[in-house]
Amino acid sequence: VETELSLTSYHLRVLPWSGVTSDESLALLLFASGAEAVAQKGEQMGFVLYVAGSNAVVRYIPVIGNLDDLDAPISYQDAEGKEVEVPGLTLRSVLVRGEEPEALIRSNLDFQGRSCYVLVMAPNAPSAQSAAAKGEVVRRQAELSDPELAALWRTAAMMAEDHGGFEEMHLNAGNFQNVAHMHLKVWIPRDLFRNLWAEQEVYEKLQAAKRWRDDAWIRQQEENEMAKAIAMSLEQ
Repeated sequence: VETELSLTSYHLRVLPWSGVTSDESLALLLFASGAEAVAQKGEQMGFVLYVAGSNAVVRYIPVIGNLDDLDAPISYQDAEGKEVEVPGLTLRSVLVRGEEPEALIRSNLDFQGRSCYVLVMAPNAPSAQSAAAKGEVVRRQAELSDPELAALWRTAAMMAEDHGGFEEMHLNAGNFQNVAHMHLKVWIPRDLFRNLWAEQEVYEKLQAAKRWRDDAWIRQQEENEMAKAIAMSLEQ
């Protein structure tokens, strides 16, 4: 993707494929004329992978501070300006795999309480160490060694296996990112995800914070609509 296609910004998606899908975009792609071989190969492998991207100038993407400090609170702002805070939880609270010092990959529950795992490079991984020495974070797969790249996708498969499968996997680069560090999301069907995590304190706190953000967004939309209505009335 990054070397042969030379894409600096892209959205990479992996989806299970058995020849049938409710995803309209995927159906249009795989049932299009000339795509028969891709669809057949995907059915044999059990999944398809596609990439959409461009080489547009990369916009500013913020870095999450203290991401390597497991005792740091969950608090950051993404490229869209969304503030994410989860009272009572630290990065250690949501860590599922990768706490050992020699780990290459860390797998976390999603900070925003969605039904997915988020995989990032562990701070002692060679690529992370190399980026840190330059005052940067790992942004793209091309920065990883072959063992690190294999570990990233192998860990994603392990997270999906815990639930008997996955809904889809996403990896963004460049303009498609909302936070700067490279991260791979493993989306799990909501019911399967809840079956494992429901009633656990960490999950309930993530859900409570998500409900608060959702309510705050609705309130903000209502305030915006009211402000527009007042402005229009004053113009008359």
